[in-house]
Amino acid sequence: MSAPFETSLLEFTTGMPIFHEGDPADAAFLITEGEVEVSKRTHGHRVQIARLTAGDVLGEMALLSDIPRSADAIAAVHTKAIRVSRNEFDKRVAAMDPVMRRIFRILTRRLREATDQMAAHEDEPAHGPAGLPAAR
Repeated sequence: MSAPFETSLLEFTTGMPIFHEGDPADAAFLITEGEVEVSKRTHGHRVQIARLTAGDVLGEMALLSDIPRSADAIAAVHTKAIRVSRNEFDKRVAAMDPVMRRIFRILTRRLREATDQMAAHEDEPAHGPAGLPAAR
């Protein structure tokens, strides 16, 4: 049986950043209470990617891919979250079966690429036949 996680419980007031796009990946967060808005800056404005609630995890993609944060995470309401440090996260991933660990990293990379593409196209106008706006 594995040892308990080394974690800390943090509280974020409404509007308080949890992390910003471009920040180094130093932890993942398990939301225990509240809501977090995840958004990206693209084409000069912000696009919401997700709104996460209790039981959701955020920040894990940056830890898995070992690159800076791909989005901003802001507390939408008063939020509590368990912080799992990079060190603890890395210990747990290292303990995984090597094949599963590789699959996990590939899936994470693909998800990040898909999220980036969606955010880049979110504010582009949709066009129907002959360049007319498409019905939505």
